[in-house]
Amino acid sequence: MMMSHSVDYLESGLWLILRTLFGMPMLLSLATYVLTALALYTIARRRGLKNPWLAWIPVADCWLLGSLSDQYRYVVKGEHKSKRKILLFFRVLIMIMWISLMGLLVRLCFHAIGSAFWGSINDDQIFQILHQALNLLVVCLPLIGISIAYAVFRYMALYDIYKSLDPANCVLFLVLSILFGVTEPFFLFFSRNKDDGMPPRKQPVSDAPSSNDWVDVQEDEL
Repeated sequence: MMMSHSVDYLESGLWLILRTLFGMPMLLSLATYVLTALALYTIARRRGLKNPWLAWIPVADCWLLGSLSDQYRYVVKGEHKSKRKILLFFRVLIMIMWISLMGLLVRLCFHAIGSAFWGSINDDQIFQILHQALNLLVVCLPLIGISIAYAVFRYMALYDIYKSLDPANCVLFLVLSILFGVTEPFFLFFSRNKDDGMPPRKQPVSDAPSSNDWVDVQEDEL
């Protein structure tokens, strides 16, 4: 009887550990995704950008983030930027390289486990393992560099968005977003209805349809 209770306690403890290790990160990731997507969607829709629903699509959301940055740069400073294209290019490239990296890693593990399973490793197997490890390194190093470049451009775009929403706190928001990434969705979400850093919209004349003077830079948007 005591053995049965011990097994039950052990199973309960293991289940609690598994839920803590895997459940909480999944819930946090889901909350981060929803808050970020809702914030970008709301901001893009209010400012008249095309296809604000891209905020809900992974990978494509970086296009919308870059578009908000480009719009701010054009409206406030008269600059034509293409952060949306740069961010999308880097994001797609990173995704392709990650898929390649995972494929090489699986092949490396397959060769290593297969060699260990058969209990003997010949020169050909050693060469294959070393070759796979070298390919892994060749993909991994550029991936690190590209990921850093993507992060730099993304934080530049994020700074523009923070500045368009709440210029008084934009530097603080950016620094905290870099140091503690989990804060970024909350800053975007709770500032999504602000336009403190954007110029005032033009007032419509008589009953003519009002034009959105914040969208001129988005003519080539998807």
